[in-house]
Amino acid sequence: MKKNTILYFLLFLFLFEYSYSKNQECHKKIVCLNSMALIEKIPEFSTAQKELDRISKIHENILDKLAKEFHKKAEKFKKNKNPILKKELEILQARAHAYQKMAADDLTKNQNKLLNPIYKKIENAIHKVINKDKNIMRVDDCSPGKGVLVNKGEDITEEVKKELGVK
Repeated sequence: MKKNTILYFLLFLFLFEYSYSKNQECHKKIVCLNSMALIEKIPEFSTAQKELDRISKIHENILDKLAKEFHKKAEKFKKNKNPILKKELEILQARAHAYQKMAADDLTKNQNKLLNPIYKKIENAIHKVINKDKNIMRVDDCSPGKGVLVNKGEDITEEVKKELGVK
């Protein structure tokens, strides 16, 4: 009899714990964050974007000059099938391809350098909001075009803006 009582007691505890944990999971929630609305309010983002645009424009201008030089030499080569001009065209084309790769790498490096601290700052603010509300189990990005068509979860964008000190 004593064994049955212990068994029933343990079974009761197991079922109670299982029921309690299931009940806790029911209170977990999925929320959304409009990252586009958030990013456009952060002053450092527009400063970083202006710097990236400036760098991009410099690279575009250099590539345009290389393209113009290539087209001039190509026109000369069409008129005069000079093998020296052909070699110059090949060298110029290789230079343009090399510069294009270097420009893309430079732009990526600068994007990471300028934007990663902003993304880290946003991530930290999101974690602060999540830590205040222990029921949040996931944050979706509900920005237009981000793939979340409908999210009935609570939108925490304003709370994250407050954490970042932006309006």
